[in-house]
Amino acid sequence: MQRQQAINALLTMMLVVLLSCAGIALPYPILAPLFLNEVSPLTTFGGIHPKLLLGMLLAVYPLGVLIGSSVIGAASDVYGRKKVLIISLFGSMLGYLLSAYALVSEHYPLFVITRIFTGLCEGNISIAKAVAIDLSKTLDKTRSFSLINATTYAGWLIGPLAGGFLQPFGAEIVFYVAACSLALACLCVFLFLNHEPTKTNNEKFSWYQLIVQKNSLGLLKVPSIKRLFIVYLLVTLGLNAFYSFYPVWLVERFNFNSPDIGTITALLTTFMVATSALFVTPFKRKFGMLRGVYIGLFGLACLLFSHPTFSALTVWLGYASIGVAIALFNGLLPIYISEQHQNEHQGRLMGLLTTGFSISNVTMALLGSFIAIYGSIWAIMLGGTLILLAMMTLFYITKIKPI
Repeated sequence: MQRQQAINALLTMMLVVLLSCAGIALPYPILAPLFLNEVSPLTTFGGIHPKLLLGMLLAVYPLGVLIGSSVIGAASDVYGRKKVLIISLFGSMLGYLLSAYALVSEHYPLFVITRIFTGLCEGNISIAKAVAIDLSKTLDKTRSFSLINATTYAGWLIGPLAGGFLQPFGAEIVFYVAACSLALACLCVFLFLNHEPTKTNNEKFSWYQLIVQKNSLGLLKVPSIKRLFIVYLLVTLGLNAFYSFYPVWLVERFNFNSPDIGTITALLTTFMVATSALFVTPFKRKFGMLRGVYIGLFGLACLLFSHPTFSALTVWLGYASIGVAIALFNGLLPIYISEQHQNEHQGRLMGLLTTGFSISNVTMALLGSFIAIYGSIWAIMLGGTLILLAMMTLFYITKIKPI
């Protein structure tokens, strides 16, 4: 019965992650073509260069995630996974509805505000990963984590593909559909999630104390966590340099439109899903946790540096390979960090990793938008350089001082 309950909790979180990530990813393929190819009060606000307007939009959403995820993961340790998930999913749904209204009214400042608000509520992925780790006494941790990652990638497959093909009906339709997917995810949590961690935090805090004193960033006071966080931050900086600007690069290099971007993103994420679901666990058994991380990181760096050589044909093969590399290290590095700090509350720890991803997303959206004015390829090259730097840093800290 205990194993069946654990399986039910994992399946519920997989469904929630699938719907949530699909909702997050739905608008993704519409933004670059919208700001690069269309002229409207939204895309010409204040006489600012459209690439800078796009960069600000790409930055404010993860800025909201940064603030929210530093608290939401820790809050789930204190107030329970289910309650915090329902609140965050409902807030996300409301944010997408307001974003649709901002698009219809072509109001850029309101669009920015609604994207920040939506990001504030998007800490549910860190909770899902914490649930997978909670279940490790009953289910294999690497396998559970890989399945959560697989459904994350599946959401990123379905979302951009649907968004690209919904865009001709109006950009606001994409945000309405995203809101519906979040509403369904919220209902699933309410009906089916009955899991709470066996190790609970019995201390109770006010929301003010939770935000100021007990947020995930407080874990950086632990030296070993701080060192690994630096590695994770470098990895996600490089990854977000790619994520944020490959649609721009595809538009500039091959004149891709929204359906094209949606299709190649679907290809990328299909290989991420397959690799995570089928190959990460046996890959870890064959090569080991840390060596597997190195292989994935090195493969991604080489593929990012290969972008100038891609043709209209080979870019499809290249992006399939990128999906494999991302799934390999992304399925192993967070598990490695978790296993090094098993005594920490895992909601708070996974919240810290989500916060790191958000910091890198904001940084790359802003820095990369300036770099992209001179050519988006340079933002992608910067990504490859940062991935290599992360590899060297991880090698250094694991060789110099055990963690």
